[in-house]
Amino acid sequence: MKQKWIFTGAAFALAMTLTGCRDNAAASIPQQSSQEQTKEQTQMIPMEEAQEAALKAAGIEAADADISATTLSEVAGVACYKVEFTSGEYAYAYTINAETGAVMEMSSQEQNAQASGTQTEAADSASPAKEQTSAPAPAQNATGIGTVDEAEAQKIALEHAGVKAADATITKSKLDYEDGRQVYDIEWYAGGAKYDYEIAADTGEIISSAYEEKTVGANSNNVTVSEADAKKTALDRVSGATDKDIYEWKLDYDDGRPEYEGKIIYGGTEYEFTIDAATGSVMEWDAEKIR
Repeated sequence: MKQKWIFTGAAFALAMTLTGCRDNAAASIPQQSSQEQTKEQTQMIPMEEAQEAALKAAGIEAADADISATTLSEVAGVACYKVEFTSGEYAYAYTINAETGAVMEMSSQEQNAQASGTQTEAADSASPAKEQTSAPAPAQNATGIGTVDEAEAQKIALEHAGVKAADATITKSKLDYEDGRQVYDIEWYAGGAKYDYEIAADTGEIISSAYEEKTVGANSNNVTVSEADAKKTALDRVSGATDKDIYEWKLDYDDGRPEYEGKIIYGGTEYEFTIDAATGSVMEWDAEKIR
C-alpha cells in the first residue's frame, strides 16, 4: 500500500513538470507587436480604384480613356500604383498611393507632335512622344497634390521670369519629388531663351530657377563690356545685393566669344550667371535656395 502512494505521487510530480515546460515554452514565443499586426492588417486599394483616382485627377471620363498599363511599384518608400493611359492626343502617367489613393506624381505628353520652328527639347529616349506643349493642364484636385495646382505653378514661374504666357512655349510641366517634397518642374522657351523652374506644390515657393540664352550672340572676340558694368547687370537682378555678395567672378571664352561667369549668394539664395562680354546680355541665370 505504501509503494502505491509513492508511485502515484511520482506520476503527479512528473505531470506538473511537463505542464510547466509547456507553459514556459509558450511564454518564450515572442508575441507579435501591435504595430506589426496593424501593418499586416493594412490593405492596399484595388487596382481599379487607383485607375479611377488617376482619371479623376486628370479630369477624364473612363469612357474617354484607354488605360495601357497599371503596375505596382514603390516611390520614396511608399507602395504605389503607376497608371498609364491615353486620351485624345495625349498620354498620361499617374502615380497613386496604394494605401490612400492620393496622387503622388503626374505627367502628360503630347503624342505624335509635329516638328515646328520653335526650338524644343528632345523627349525621353524611351518614348517617341514629346512633352506637353499646348494642352490644357489636367485638373489637380486630388488629395495629396498640395495647395498649388499646375496652372498656378506655371503662372508663378512666368510672372517671376517676367514672361507673358502668350509668349512662352512650355515644353515640360509635371509634378515630381525633390528631397521628399512635391514640386512642379516647369520648362519653357521664350524670346530665344530657355527657362527652367521648380515650384513647391504645397506653398508655391520658387525652389529653383534657371535661365539660358539660346540665341547666338556677337561673334566679336573683343570685350566691349567692362567688368564693372557686367557686375552691375548681375546685381541689378538681385535686389539688395552688393559687390561683397559676389563670391565668384571670371572672364572666359566660349567658342571664341568672351563672357563673364559669376556667382552671387544673398538672402538665402545662390545665383550663378553668365554675361556676354561683347553685348552685356545675360546668357545664363540660375537661382537656387540654399538649404
